Amino acid sequence: MLLVSFSAGAGGFQAGPQSARTLGMGGASVAYIRDLASIYYNPGALAQMDSSTRISLGGLANVRRTSFLGTDSRHLADTEFQPLPGGYFYAAKPLTDKISVGLSVNTPFGYDTRWPDSWEGRNVVQQARMNTLFVQPTAAYKINENFSVGAGLVYAVGRMSQQFALSQYDDRNVTVRYAGSGSGFGFNAGLYGKTAETLSFGISYRSPVTLNVKNGETTAANIPAADAGRYPTSARLRTEVNLPGALSVGMANQVSKKLLIAFDFTLTAWSRFDSLSYSIGEAPAMATQTVGRRYEDAMAFRVGGEYAHSRLLTLRAGVSYDETPIRDEFITPELPDGNKLGGSLGLSAHLSESLSVDAAYQFEAAALRTSRVVQANEDVSNVGGTYRTHVHTVSLGLSYSF
Repeated sequence: MLLVSFSAGAGGFQAGPQSARTLGMGGASVAYIRDLASIYYNPGALAQMDSSTRISLGGLANVRRTSFLGTDSRHLADTEFQPLPGGYFYAAKPLTDKISVGLSVNTPFGYDTRWPDSWEGRNVVQQARMNTLFVQPTAAYKINENFSVGAGLVYAVGRMSQQFALSQYDDRNVTVRYAGSGSGFGFNAGLYGKTAETLSFGISYRSPVTLNVKNGETTAANIPAADAGRYPTSARLRTEVNLPGALSVGMANQVSKKLLIAFDFTLTAWSRFDSLSYSIGEAPAMATQTVGRRYEDAMAFRVGGEYAHSRLLTLRAGVSYDETPIRDEFITPELPDGNKLGGSLGLSAHLSESLSVDAAYQFEAAALRTSRVVQANEDVSNVGGTYRTHVHTVSLGLSYSF
């Protein structure tokens, strides 16, 4: 049996706000009830929506571009342009004056990192990818006109893969690849309240989810014939992927008839995700490799504004700050992460009273991060250099009520 590990970045592990409207608000969503994404962000808000049956669906694309400058080599490498596709579907229906039900389907976690095959860190990673899909049936109860609570059961599925070159060979095409898919359960709960006609607040908690990968596979390619017996062409892979939980609080203020301002604070329990450990069948040549991460819980702050420009057009803008949980000594190229400052713009074009088109764009710039190879720390497989990362996210969707 072989135990090997790799990490996935922190704040960047999340695939961005999960709807076009929320993206335009910079992610501020816990007390914002004009978007069905509140089923995911705060189930308690579901019971305070109007009496219509509502549907919202759309697509998301997240593009992360990272540049790397080697400390000793001074060689420059850039990740490939590789959009990470995602999407969302939300539906809500009131059953009675007090009880509402809804469904959330979205893609909250994911990344796709692809370095050139020839870059100097190819023995650490050439490609790393994760996709997730969360399905959350939800119910909410209106306590009175000012307060409501809600909860949902989360079923999550995910697929991950990583490929790297074996450093003992000069041929960059001698590679090992891990791939697998798994599933797990969690829950989501929230409270929504109004303290005044124009002021509202929300509190929500999303539990951690563990994806159990039982039937993954590890493969080795282009192994020289002399070593073919030492590396398995294919072997079974088993692992657990710990996705973090989060506690969020938010406020929204209807400043004027046309302008609403929302604010969110989120604490994400990334300390639960310190590594990924694979259990692999017999592979005597691949010595045990343990990669520690020691992540820390991280905070995020989001402020968004919505302006009703006219009966046909609503405008949105937002800013966000995401703290990274990765300490300097554990930065790796799978998904280099730093404290991120972002800005977003969005709009809704109201084609009728029941149908609107929603669109948004967000740009995030991560702080420069420098990784170092520490010979005494054998738990971290790394390459020395500096990373610069920019993230672009776009979304287009439809909102319909009847």
